[in-house]
Amino acid sequence: MKTRQPSDDKRVQRQPPRPLVRLTVIDKLLRRHIVFACPEAHLAVAVITLAIGDCIDPDDALRAEARYFLAGPALEFWCDAVGLEPAFVRAIAHKGGYLPSETAQGVGVKHTPKELGLA
Repeated sequence: MKTRQPSDDKRVQRQPPRPLVRLTVIDKLLRRHIVFACPEAHLAVAVITLAIGDCIDPDDALRAEARYFLAGPALEFWCDAVGLEPAFVRAIAHKGGYLPSETAQGVGVKHTPKELGLA
């Protein structure tokens, strides 16, 4: 059996790792922990779930923006709106396989909006 070796002139693009659970499971888990179930709370949970899913998107800019959302004060705002703890949401995203290390994907972590191209 021969293994295929990439040629030197072609770059091998690394794909984000597969998550351990689906986003629907994370969405249901977060909905169970909200303080008051109303349409606005479900919308806030959907925003958080979408950001978690974007953390493994192949697009570098979208993935960096989602990671910035989960690491910054924006997550705290959305979590406060529904009574979730931001640390709990980050732990669920990490344990579900949606927050792998950026070095595993061969990409550096960008932290500021200017580095992300948002400013």
